[in-house]
Amino acid sequence: MQNILKSYYFYNDIEKVERFGSGHINRTFLVTTKKEKFIVQQINTNVFKNPIAVMENIEIVTDYIREVACEDDCDPERAALEIVSTLEGKTYVTWDDTFWRCYKYVVGARTYEIIEHPDMFYEVGKAVGVFQRQLNNFPIEKLHITIPDFHNTPVRFQKFKEVAKRDPYHRGLDAFNEVKFVFDREKGMSKIVDLIESNEIPIRVTHNDTKLNNVMIDEISHKAICFIDLDTVMPGSVLYDFGDAIRVGASTAVEDEVDLNKVSLDLELFAAFTKGFLEKTHDILTSKEIENLVEGARIITLECGMRFLTDYLENDVYFKIKYPTHNLVRARTQFKLVREIEKNYNKLEKIVNDILDELKS
Repeated sequence: MQNILKSYYFYNDIEKVERFGSGHINRTFLVTTKKEKFIVQQINTNVFKNPIAVMENIEIVTDYIREVACEDDCDPERAALEIVSTLEGKTYVTWDDTFWRCYKYVVGARTYEIIEHPDMFYEVGKAVGVFQRQLNNFPIEKLHITIPDFHNTPVRFQKFKEVAKRDPYHRGLDAFNEVKFVFDREKGMSKIVDLIESNEIPIRVTHNDTKLNNVMIDEISHKAICFIDLDTVMPGSVLYDFGDAIRVGASTAVEDEVDLNKVSLDLELFAAFTKGFLEKTHDILTSKEIENLVEGARIITLECGMRFLTDYLENDVYFKIKYPTHNLVRARTQFKLVREIEKNYNKLEKIVNDILDELKS
């Protein structure tokens, strides 16, 4: 760690370094100096095979938001993460085959693991919408594909099917019900990919990991400020970002809740997020995108559960775990939410349409 931090201008002023955050992928540290704070992260190169491309994506997107896309009440200093360059002017540090990066700490803001009231999720909805609006005219050809097929649900299903068939660690029996749940929903799993490939919905700049704890919330105004964890910013579908936000924020429980009786879909929270989101995007989204928002939530929730289940069957090689069945528990919460979305599908579509009608009136 000493060798990493020596690459930055604040090294001699450091007072404390401590572990920080609850991310599944990267190792994160909070560095406190005499005057400032910084977030220093080790990029997980098992997940991100080309960390330089990751950093190039983050740099051009955050620069674009600050310098080009900031509108009205947007504060350029807080509208996007700010990368701290090394003494050599680079956006990353390499040491002993590891990659590191540093951001300025966003003062006076924090993230949340669960929604505390509907107004908060309304703000998150606006944040997802603002992100789409700010990058609506971004030259998308400049972005790297940092994880191929990241939200390609049919490809994810194919991987799952192969792992489930091999069952290399003999975990399939304990996960029998969950494996069957996925196979029962194979039909329709490719809806978003099919819409993209048929050019019925456009490719947009997407965050691809819009869960609640990736949105910074101001501690005083309680307004959403910006997104963090930009590693998966890539070309994709807005349905991915809408769906991922709903699967986490509209849930009544945390992602790894063991008691499934506590896991349900809060329709009030769904409406709050959708209102904030559509306020910022209803005039830039296509009718086909809006028509498939609920389906996006269903598919992305199913996909995420399938990824947790695949990782469990492979003996937990991707997501960090705290106990042996952690990924299986995560999969179960996602599948409970899928059932909730399916059960309330017509109600959810009515909420979307009612909000849209109100915005257009």
